[in-house]
Amino acid sequence: MRLKPFLFVACLLQLPLVLAVSLHASPAEACDPLGTQHSYYTLTESFPADGASNVPLDAVVLFTSQTWTLGTLATVPVTVHDVLSVTVTDSDTGEPAPGRVRSWWGYPAGEAWRPDAPLLPNRRYTFVAALQQSESRPDWAQGPTELRGSFTTGAQLSPPLELLGGLYVALEPFETDKFDCSPGLCSCERIGREVSTRARVRVPGVQGGSSLGSYEFELWVADNTPYRFGEPDQQLEHKVLWGVWGVETSGEPTDSTFEMPRHDAKYTPCFSWRVIDSAGNAREGEPVCLKEEVEPPSSIFGCSVAQDARGSRGTAFLVLLGAMLTVWRVRRRPVA
Repeated sequence: MRLKPFLFVACLLQLPLVLAVSLHASPAEACDPLGTQHSYYTLTESFPADGASNVPLDAVVLFTSQTWTLGTLATVPVTVHDVLSVTVTDSDTGEPAPGRVRSWWGYPAGEAWRPDAPLLPNRRYTFVAALQQSESRPDWAQGPTELRGSFTTGAQLSPPLELLGGLYVALEPFETDKFDCSPGLCSCERIGREVSTRARVRVPGVQGGSSLGSYEFELWVADNTPYRFGEPDQQLEHKVLWGVWGVETSGEPTDSTFEMPRHDAKYTPCFSWRVIDSAGNAREGEPVCLKEEVEPPSSIFGCSVAQDARGSRGTAFLVLLGAMLTVWRVRRRPVA
């Protein structure tokens, strides 16, 4: 049997890397967890702006902020959502309008106040957004910690949120780095290349809903049957359950790609999806379940390393021994 030089050299070149990863002592003792730094926040803008008119009766008021990092570490991180209070008041009656604040990660990102019930038509409302922080203000922080303003409502609610089509999904193989993420390592270490599967996704156009900012698509990948929004404990019925966040659009159809969740056995994927606007309105689309299967990642050239530390050492030793025997046999082969 003839030796294939390319395959032999490719595997042999990976041996030093394999041995370096698999025989290296665990550096867990040298790993220090990264602390979260204290932050100070200031406010930048409000949407709608001060003095806006014809605001929809169910509109949100969004406040954007800037983060100023302090030099000390925090055991419990504090976000701008934790320290922001918003009060919206009916100018005619002096009564505050009930509402709640939620974080919005679309564009522009910020904290969005939404009324619990539609506001009154053709009414002037004032708002006060204030940051209540225990940290002392650093010298380099710029901007206010309080914003005040007013707006006037119109006579209509926002138009309903609508999807202008369905979800398109196609799977394809691609080459990517292979990492060893064994327990005890400070971080994953690159140990070679492998072939995995990614999804090419096109989300449809969107119209209506909140007129402020962009739209966010939320996708979930599950095996065999679709994920159901709003129902808990679905991990008990799925071997694969993974949420994909941050597919952002301005309302036009948008393409995106992401690596499919990995599993040690092949599975048939189902995609559940919905769109959310800055007011928190959501519209679900029809789930997409493919017939093709997602295979476990495969190592390029057939050279792989076991995930278990002891298995990695044994695999590396056997690969090295096999390579040495192959070279010995080739060198002893008589010349014709």
